[in-house]
Amino acid sequence: MRDTRRLFWAAVWLAIVFVAVKAVYLGVPAAATATACLDYLRDLAAVSFVDVLCAAGVWLCGRAALTLVRGRRRQAQFILVAVLTLSAVSSMYALASVYFFGVFGGFLTYPLLALVGDVRMLRSSIAAQVTPATLIALVIVPALYLAVVSATVRFAPVAPAASWRRRSVALVVLGAWVIFGRQSFVRDWTTRRDRQVAANAQVTFVASWWQVITGGAVVRMAEQFAPADLTDFEPRPRGPLALRSAPQARLIAARRPPNVILIVLESVAAEWAGLNGGVFDSTPNLKTESARGIVFDNAYAHIGRSSNSLGSILLSAFPKLDFRDLTEEYPRMPGTSLASVFRDRGYRTAFLTPSDFDWAGWNTFLERRGFGELIDHHGLPCRTLLSSWGVEDRCVVDGMIQFIEKDPSRPFFLMAWTQQTHHPYEPTPGVPLLNFVRESVTDAYDLNRYLNVLHETDHHFERLFETIRRAGLADDTLIVVTGDHGQAFGAPHDTYMQGRTVYEEDVKVPLMFWYPRLYRSAQRSATIGSHVDLAPTIADMAGVPAASDWQGRSLFDAGHPPRAYFYVAEDHFTLGVREENWKYIFDLRAGAEELYDLSVDPAEQHNVAASQPERCARLRQRLAAWTDANRRQYDKVGTP
Repeated sequence: MRDTRRLFWAAVWLAIVFVAVKAVYLGVPAAATATACLDYLRDLAAVSFVDVLCAAGVWLCGRAALTLVRGRRRQAQFILVAVLTLSAVSSMYALASVYFFGVFGGFLTYPLLALVGDVRMLRSSIAAQVTPATLIALVIVPALYLAVVSATVRFAPVAPAASWRRRSVALVVLGAWVIFGRQSFVRDWTTRRDRQVAANAQVTFVASWWQVITGGAVVRMAEQFAPADLTDFEPRPRGPLALRSAPQARLIAARRPPNVILIVLESVAAEWAGLNGGVFDSTPNLKTESARGIVFDNAYAHIGRSSNSLGSILLSAFPKLDFRDLTEEYPRMPGTSLASVFRDRGYRTAFLTPSDFDWAGWNTFLERRGFGELIDHHGLPCRTLLSSWGVEDRCVVDGMIQFIEKDPSRPFFLMAWTQQTHHPYEPTPGVPLLNFVRESVTDAYDLNRYLNVLHETDHHFERLFETIRRAGLADDTLIVVTGDHGQAFGAPHDTYMQGRTVYEEDVKVPLMFWYPRLYRSAQRSATIGSHVDLAPTIADMAGVPAASDWQGRSLFDAGHPPRAYFYVAEDHFTLGVREENWKYIFDLRAGAEELYDLSVDPAEQHNVAASQPERCARLRQRLAAWTDANRRQYDKVGTP
């Protein structure tokens, strides 16, 4: 009787600990109201009902084991000690896993544990979470669990009727929590970026271990690669644009230095921008202006994270392969800024955004990067926030026009970063919504709002082009338009928002160079490039040398490698490379690989990795070279 009571309370308190740990992850309710508390309870049930089922499974297995050894006291004691030890360790592991989830975007798996030794830059991400408070909590939780179980067994009523009532109540609560949690998960969590926190950390690790033991997963990346593979990541200064004809070069030399405007569209994938033949005509003005420029059809972000894209675009540096925002991790990261290259040549320089520089340490990161002016929504001619992310994109266009008209006689470098296309895709009040999405789409509501906001931003950019023309600067101005990363809406893959995969909708971005002096008609290029290539390409087109520490190459350089690299650190830590028409993806946590021939499968629906083992092996070597080069790169940078 005492053994079954101890087992019962061990399972009950294990379930309570599991729920409490998930409550730690969620934090406190948004407000002290009935609605907020109900929403919080719904979220808590959604992320913990699987844990409660696992605790019930512990009780069920222990009860079955006690039944098998009935009458044998020593064996029964061994089973109870094993269950209590396993449960205490599980309580500690559950808390550690919540900390781990916050760093890696997912629970620990056996392949990822094995790969931490290979991808050594991940250690800093782990070490950043190991604080004294963390260590104390990891010790206290299992000790407190054992103490509470012992106290409950000692003081709880022992009458048979009381035991029957406890089991009945526990069964009812278990069933209600699981049903409520499952419904809440389906309703609110299936599209959330952190939905995998609803899994049980212990089961996740054991399942991944079993998959490796049974040969269902590869644990290690190929470590051998050719030394020449590292040249994709080595800085090599470039000279002026080699593709210009001699008459063009003389024409450019005779004119004033070109102004440069670099526009980064927040959360805009190539698929939605309309420049690359997408379904939706969301940017008609940019599409029209592309008739005096060149559009690159295969441009990529390295990760679906704005802060990391900022570093890559501005410093021509690959971001660190870890789980943090580069601007916060390395606010003083060394490197030559594109803005500094132009400032040192007498240009006026500015960075404008309708958002807030306080986000992710942008204010510190952008200091001393060569910008004469740093203007966020506090300094723009708008005061009303459209959302928590900032004001309308209209306001940043107003600020850009003011900057240009302040002194149009002097060449300028102007960088602008929009924000209105960031979730929740808030339209400007009073602007009627167009019906862009007419067919069945998984996330039609958000997609239609997003396309409307993008269309609205595009409308305001036409004012910028008109300003340039009215000032007589069209032939003396290079305007570059790109996206910081993609945005997903549930198709063609089951992913939403940004930064969760390395599929095309997450990493492929628009890229247009508007330069009437060089382009009298629309041009297109199939050259594969990425964010690190933007700074050297812009410098190339402006006729100035690339900085010696830039890792990218001009897209007009005949020696530009036909590759782009990208990664994701959210639900999975995944590396990817695009080489010519092939797209290779390797999931470091699961040891799984994907290969797509984009020439016949642009939506990445048919994984042909199994039929192309040699190609996969070669591309894995390139990814191994990237991890090695990246580690060396940030070893030189030092500890943030």
